[in-house]
Amino acid sequence: MRNSSRAKIHLFNDLPHLYELEEMMAFCTKYEHLYICGAEENQEYLLKFFDNCGINIDGYAVTCPEGLALSHYRKVPILAIDEVIQKPDTGVILALPDRYYRYFIPKFRKAGYSSYFVMTEYNKRTIAEQLKPRPIEEMTFEINLADHCNLSCQMCDHYSQLSEENFVNMETFEKDLLQMGKLYNHRAGAITLLGGEPLLHKEIIKCLKIVRREFPEAELIILTNGLLLLKWENSPNGNLWQACKELDVHITVTLYPVKFDYAPLKNKAEEYGIPLAMSSNIHADELTKVVKISDKHVFNLSCDAPKYGFISCLYFNKFNVLREGRYYACPVSACIGIFNKKFNQNLQLTEKDSVDIYSTESWEDFAAFSAGRVPFCGYCDVLNWRRHSEWKASSKKIEEYV
Repeated sequence: MRNSSRAKIHLFNDLPHLYELEEMMAFCTKYEHLYICGAEENQEYLLKFFDNCGINIDGYAVTCPEGLALSHYRKVPILAIDEVIQKPDTGVILALPDRYYRYFIPKFRKAGYSSYFVMTEYNKRTIAEQLKPRPIEEMTFEINLADHCNLSCQMCDHYSQLSEENFVNMETFEKDLLQMGKLYNHRAGAITLLGGEPLLHKEIIKCLKIVRREFPEAELIILTNGLLLLKWENSPNGNLWQACKELDVHITVTLYPVKFDYAPLKNKAEEYGIPLAMSSNIHADELTKVVKISDKHVFNLSCDAPKYGFISCLYFNKFNVLREGRYYACPVSACIGIFNKKFNQNLQLTEKDSVDIYSTESWEDFAAFSAGRVPFCGYCDVLNWRRHSEWKASSKKIEEYV
């Protein structure tokens, strides 16, 4: 029976504008002392952003600091703006809502003070949204059932086209899900089984049953290219369609420009009463069936990409991965071993790039971890990530990633 009362999980935040971040970082380098103008929740998350970027902020600047106390993030001094603008070599970042500017801009002009940076309403909002730890109802994670795939897509972020045949170990899978169920008190927003191509795993139905047992109310999703879906109705390993109906599983099919008729999938889903979405871009705000475009997510092999880029990463604080007892920030880091092996590289993972699920106490540790930059982010040159070209088969050369 489908849980019709389940809330729709919101995975896709607006991403801060990189060009504004670049200008703000350039502003910050000009001054020995920096203050954030404003002292409310969004400004606290802006402080967290600067901490993640290695930028020291001296405190907050407000019109009347008496009695102000903040609690969402770490404490820093809260000073009167009149005092701050008298300090030498000091810059101010205007990060409060525009409606309050009338209390500050005239004051700056009267004092002959021009060392301030005006943030847009968009970036003030989106930076805070990106850095807030998610509530349990919005916590999600994904698991690769198979690293390899029956397609070979250029620039795959899971490196499926580069992977040897490799399936998730069922004993490890069940053990990890049992632990995750305990940590989450059997509640979570959504869990996605994917790959590679998850339908290559002969025990996918058993995997679904394990997840549903541990997370009876979570949205459970299979993300697939759909090429094997019809064969799973009469498979010797069971009827996946029937299992999806009984276990309340949603299916999301990514559309590829290959010789395959996707229309019967929709018909079969309607026959079984299974929610099915098909799109050429699963990251779009609305599902689309236009020609699939490949994104090039560029690596900086020296691990010194500008730190501020992390906040505009599509995966940040959303697409966490459970893999062999560890909880990773994103699929790029979780699957990097495949890339390293194929191209004889050494993109390193540190202890801070993932969480040991057997050494943590609560799902809240995952929420806090997900909402912060990790060292591996230095490999991702987000400033140069871009839509590259129409989909095509992979050349399996490192140039797809650098």
